[in-house]
Amino acid sequence: MHPIAAVDATAQIAGDEWYRISTQDIVPEPPNRAMRSFGTFDLFEGDVFVDTGTTTRDVDITVEEWASEAPLRIAGDRRFAEVVEMSVTLLTRRLRILAADGTQLLARDLDGGAGSYRMRLYARYLDVRRQRHLLRLWPAPAKPMWIYQLDRDGQPIERPDRATSEILEVAMTPDQASIVRTEVEQMAIMEIQNGDIDDIVEDCDRIRDSITVHAGAGGVEQVALTPRQWKVAIAVLEHHSGLAPTPSDAEALRHVRDLIVSAIGHRLPAGRVYGQ
Repeated sequence: MHPIAAVDATAQIAGDEWYRISTQDIVPEPPNRAMRSFGTFDLFEGDVFVDTGTTTRDVDITVEEWASEAPLRIAGDRRFAEVVEMSVTLLTRRLRILAADGTQLLARDLDGGAGSYRMRLYARYLDVRRQRHLLRLWPAPAKPMWIYQLDRDGQPIERPDRATSEILEVAMTPDQASIVRTEVEQMAIMEIQNGDIDDIVEDCDRIRDSITVHAGAGGVEQVALTPRQWKVAIAVLEHHSGLAPTPSDAEALRHVRDLIVSAIGHRLPAGRVYGQ
């Protein structure tokens, strides 16, 4: 796979600590720094502001347009400091990169035209005052921002493949189903605060949304989840059973975990999903 096109620019940051990716014909006034979130990507009136930190003075920028999702990992001796991805809506087909004073540094008429794009930034620190940024864009529906975990070589770690149609059902009581729903909901809150290193928050959210507890015939719930979601549920129950406030609470969590493993454990893929 190769990009449709690539263009380069160099941004002189001076004391502004950011450059701007314009998504529209009309450029809004620069924001007050106190109003910004100070994230690597920050949206302001539709434009994207890329934070470069307080010491950086020059950023070498390459923008690549791809027809479909670009490969995540990049071959060669590339040790990245950060890889972050977000969705952006372009109101015009022309993508422009601007310095803080409004000077145009780069312009590219995208083959994909205006619309919804996914944007992924690879950032490398060449030294304390210079960075190199690679921005990859491709047409894609909007979805939440994601900061990739990096491996020991400074390469981004692929996210789990959640695109599966396989569903496994486990029969349990409404109380047992409630335990699963409650525990994954609490785990999602904890992992958001911890940075979601194991990338399970999305799975926890899908599990929570899939379990609507109501007594079925004979007081039985048919809980239907994907194999990965079941693995996350098992991992959450195992982890929380060791943190339960009372022995009876711990036993209840272990009982539900054992129920799931007994019913479908042999159909789940190998490997850990939490605490790697």
